[in-house]
Amino acid sequence: MQIGIIVEAAQVLLTPANVLLIIIGVCLGMVAGSIPGFTGTNTVAIALPFTLPMTAEIALVFLSSLYVGANYGGAIPAILINTPGTSGATATVLDAYPMSQKGQAANALGISLLASVIGGFLAAVALLVLLDPIGDIAFMFTNREIFVLALFGLAAVAATLGDNLRKGLIAGFLGLTIAMMPVDPTTGQRRLDFGFFALYDEVPFIPIVVGLFAISELFFLIKREAISQDTDIDISSYTEVIEGCKYVLSRPFQTLRAVVIGTLVGAMPGSGATLANFLSWAIAKTSSKTPDRFGKGNPDGVIASEASNNAVTAGALVPTLALGIPGSGTTAVMLAALLLHGVVPGPELMIDYELEAYVIMVSLLLANIILLVFAFWVSKYLVRVITLPASLLVPSILVLTVVGTYAVRVQIFDIWLMILFGVIGFVMRKNDYPLVPLLLGVILGPIAEGAFLRSMLISGDDPLVFLAGPITKILWVLILLVLFGRPLYNRASDRFLS
Repeated sequence: MQIGIIVEAAQVLLTPANVLLIIIGVCLGMVAGSIPGFTGTNTVAIALPFTLPMTAEIALVFLSSLYVGANYGGAIPAILINTPGTSGATATVLDAYPMSQKGQAANALGISLLASVIGGFLAAVALLVLLDPIGDIAFMFTNREIFVLALFGLAAVAATLGDNLRKGLIAGFLGLTIAMMPVDPTTGQRRLDFGFFALYDEVPFIPIVVGLFAISELFFLIKREAISQDTDIDISSYTEVIEGCKYVLSRPFQTLRAVVIGTLVGAMPGSGATLANFLSWAIAKTSSKTPDRFGKGNPDGVIASEASNNAVTAGALVPTLALGIPGSGTTAVMLAALLLHGVVPGPELMIDYELEAYVIMVSLLLANIILLVFAFWVSKYLVRVITLPASLLVPSILVLTVVGTYAVRVQIFDIWLMILFGVIGFVMRKNDYPLVPLLLGVILGPIAEGAFLRSMLISGDDPLVFLAGPITKILWVLILLVLFGRPLYNRASDRFLS
């Protein structure tokens, strides 16, 4: 790390106009991320044309600020209305919304805010200091490692959610089946689209996540007067928000672990925030002394999810900057912005465009500080959502979800798909089937299938390729431990006690 170039980047960045631009970017990103269905990728893509008159450094600073704001914004509806604003906040729902139902929404907002800021800030520092080493680690993950990593993520979530491994695996397998609906990526042959052309090239993710979580929750919310049954919620001060922030500070190991997971997973091309926060949440649960509390309003679950998915923001820039390979959908748009402004990412980036690279990294630090101030200020007012009567909240959420779902692809089909998965989610919840393994199967399906097909093609259809290499061997061991470790441990404990 060169101190001189960092100082020069800070001088470029710290002007009144640039700081104002970062504030605007963080605020707009936070608002956009809080709209269900309006992802960080959409936000950055829409803003991209407006950066054309800007210089390369300023344009990238603005887009990075949007990225940071949108990544946190997804946690707001996840906490308040059981609807992740972005896919990276899906695991946040598991513990944050139950906290809201207990009247602890302000506390959950404080936890998510400080965990997000710490995750984003520390990951940005790691990016600043360890760009080259992290890039080398990311480069070790080829197609075979990514395939086995996807299997590990699915197995870990299926095993840790709920008390029934069989139901978790069934839900995950259903998700993988849904992911196979589009055409075969190698032959172009149509598969399970049931004649619907809207499913020809991809399974739309937003209708599924909104339907599973938001619409299914509306069926339950109709029977209640409000989200929270606690009528003594204090919404006149920041006391509970501050208490949430203090809780994060009291859990430094859990926070740091989530940051490391988010940074490393984010650095793997194609992994993204969704896999990172599910893995972080699952690892936090399995390593906890009270795993039964996870999924029922455990603050540690919120820390695990939020610290990791915001660490992905910086981690995903590692392959984007160092290798020219986008680490996520949003960084794919960022990659387009780099090229649009004449900055060519890749191995020569730190030689030819060193200042631009460091400006981006330093802007992430400043954006997270601004996020802390702005989000803390509005948190007291956001809590009012859970005190609204269900008769007002249900139609409002329904309108918001319909608009957000339709806006992504502008297809009525997506609205019907959202409703269908709302019914599926309701039935699954009534029968104690976890929703997250299904959703993760839909997300990881294309990643796993693409990595599997490419690996088989390169190896000449040799399945043993997935056992080659030290990383794949470690991942297979972890999969076996996740699937069979707890049953074997329980049996051994029962025999010992008897």
